[in-house]
Amino acid sequence: MLTLGELFTLVVYGQLILEQAELTGQDRDLVDQIFDVLVRDFSAYAVELHGKPTTTADQQAWAVAQVRAPVVDAARFERVFAQVTGQAGAYEMRA
Repeated sequence: MLTLGELFTLVVYGQLILEQAELTGQDRDLVDQIFDVLVRDFSAYAVELHGKPTTTADQQAWAVAQVRAPVVDAARFERVFAQVTGQAGAYEMRA
């Protein structure tokens, strides 16, 4: 059940991220890089579901059909990484 919960949660998070990105005009590179991670996580949970001893044959077939590779873009990663590292030291935690 926990693995299914993780899968459903990722779908909801993905929808919320897309809605917020549209409302705020978020940088496309950042959104795409976030989805790179979400796709990797979703695929990993699908593989985990496939391998559970209590998973039915129909669930296994569904799980395998969900495994995807994200769109890898090294230049996009570097642009997002530069944005993130550019924020280094910009914020301080309250003591």
